[in-house]
Amino acid sequence: MFIVKAITVLAAAFLSMLAIRHVAAVLEASRARVRAQPRRPPKDATRLRQDPRTGIYHPEK
Repeated sequence: MFIVKAITVLAAAFLSMLAIRHVAAVLEASRARVRAQPRRPPKDATRLRQDPRTGIYHPEK
C-alpha cells in the first residue's frame, strides 16, 4: 500500500510541476506582447526646385 501512495504522490507532484511551468510560460508570453502605436498618415512628399544659378535644390514653397 505504501508503494501505491508514493507513486500517487510522485505523479501528483510531476503533474503539478507541468501545470506550473505551463502557467509561467503563458504569463511570460502575455508580458512579451508588443504595444503597437497607431499608424500615422504619410506626409506629402516635399517638392524640390533647382536654383538655376547654383544648381542647389531647395524645397518648393
